[in-house]
Amino acid sequence: MTKFRAFLIHFGLSFIIFLALAYLLWFVWFPDFFFETDGGWQGMRIIIGVDLVLGPLLTLIVFKKGKPGLLFDLTVIGLVQCLCLVYGTWLIYTQRPIAMVYVDGHFFSMNANAYKDANTPIPDLDTFPGKYPKWVQVELPEDKVESGIIQSDTFRAGTPMRAATAYYKPFNADAVFLTQSRDIREIKHRDAETQYLPGWLEKHQGQSDDFLFYPFGARYEYLYIGFDKTGKKIDILPVEGPI
Repeated sequence: MTKFRAFLIHFGLSFIIFLALAYLLWFVWFPDFFFETDGGWQGMRIIIGVDLVLGPLLTLIVFKKGKPGLLFDLTVIGLVQCLCLVYGTWLIYTQRPIAMVYVDGHFFSMNANAYKDANTPIPDLDTFPGKYPKWVQVELPEDKVESGIIQSDTFRAGTPMRAATAYYKPFNADAVFLTQSRDIREIKHRDAETQYLPGWLEKHQGQSDDFLFYPFGARYEYLYIGFDKTGKKIDILPVEGPI
């Protein structure tokens, strides 16, 4: 067997593993726009580096037909690649968004670290409808006094309201939600230089008045997410949102 053939065999096996992991990243752990906003691309680069580059490249370097100890070298390469791949995959899995939380007119994507940083146990959302990440909203009691006490207690505990898991309910684009969108003039002002909005409107075949926009605090950026007038999610709008 030649060096190049050994490389191709190793690369082919690695590529099969890559396809399986890429499917998990794209369609399960970081579906829809979360792949772009919450670390899917970063995770993909880790897998490509470890699975498609590191292992096959080491095989290409060390392989020499008839070399003493070749089997041992290839075994070590395989073990190192597997260990790095397992660790990288676990790291990516822990960074996946668990919930898309709506609170006070804003959306926030929440992963395990976001809950830990808020000193809040990671919630079990299996009973909530839909696939992960679950779409939820923070729903406080209607009584303003009771609601104010909860907000004050949460603030004193250093927990942001988006991590107030005791008040999570399935997301519902109700009448109140539809009145909490941001003024389109705000988006146009922030988009004055970037000019993302015109292309977004053309892509979704509508005018600015046909959509509702809400700030979205993702893992790597703060932008907007657009809905139609019925509350149906349309797409993210990559205009820098409010800080």
